[in-house]
Amino acid sequence: MDFLIALDKRLTSVLEWVLIALFATFLVLVCLLVVLRYGFASSIYGGNEFVTIAFLFTSAIGGAVCITRREHIAITFFVDMLPYEAKKWTYIMGLALIAVINGAMVTYSIGWISLAGHNPWQPFGWPQGIVHAAVPVGCGLAVFYCCLKIVLTAAGRESIDVLWMPED
Repeated sequence: MDFLIALDKRLTSVLEWVLIALFATFLVLVCLLVVLRYGFASSIYGGNEFVTIAFLFTSAIGGAVCITRREHIAITFFVDMLPYEAKKWTYIMGLALIAVINGAMVTYSIGWISLAGHNPWQPFGWPQGIVHAAVPVGCGLAVFYCCLKIVLTAAGRESIDVLWMPED
């Protein structure tokens, strides 16, 4: 179990740095594009498209990281009234449902990418599958984190006393 806890922390740390890099990239690029457009009537070739890719991957990966940090949207009013064991299994069932939904998204998105992913994406001429990959990457990470949290919670290695708050 210690390996899973360490894996969770390391992977989350790496993904958070990826998110920081992507967010910083699209923030700087958006600001630069606005200044160029309104200040100099110019632009960067493919700048808007690159911002779109960075935003898609930031959203997809960020959603998965929110699962492990317990920062996703939840209304826990009734769950908080349950006894500890019922609360724990309710949390586990919620994670299982999130994993199933995201697993279905991975399955459907792979079929989608195989059909449309080879088409060139303008302006770079890259395959559209690069852009579409945000869906299976984000949903796949969400499934992984849900399964990891289910195992750790069921084994008693993760506390649910304060649900939806990250543990330090």
